Amino acid sequence: MVILKRIVDYILKYTAYIGRFFLIALMLTIIIDVVGRRFMNTSSVALQELEWHFHGALFLLCLGFTYMEDAHVRVDLFREKFTDKTNRLIEIFGCLFFLIPYCTVVIYFGIEFTLKSYLANEVSSAAEGLSHRWIIKSFLPLGFLLLGLSAVSVLLNKSEDENG
Repeated sequence: MVILKRIVDYILKYTAYIGRFFLIALMLTIIIDVVGRRFMNTSSVALQELEWHFHGALFLLCLGFTYMEDAHVRVDLFREKFTDKTNRLIEIFGCLFFLIPYCTVVIYFGIEFTLKSYLANEVSSAAEGLSHRWIIKSFLPLGFLLLGLSAVSVLLNKSEDENG
């Protein structure tokens, strides 16, 4: 179990590291787009689409890592009143009965969604937009796979805390 947790943690940290490059690419794309629109009176639909592609990829790649690091926004109104043991049990219950099943459904339909896009050779509806829409759509099942792996890591941690 320890080896599995280490492997999952490594994968999540590595994908979050890759996400950093999407952040840099997103910032550069926004700067180029804003400078072009503001000072050169040019506008690029492809650049604007690339911005949301980078943003989506960044968000989905880092989703699992932030959950593993307990960095997601939570409603602390209730959590602060519970004991550590109760919070652990709630986390385990939430992972088993909500998060992992939800991730499984999104992965299943996300793969179908991506595959349909690939087979149809889907492109942007904008004339100057980006082609290969399946690439950004593939980040949906990937991101939720990473979130599901993160749930497994958290489950292993919480179960270890409960037993140890």
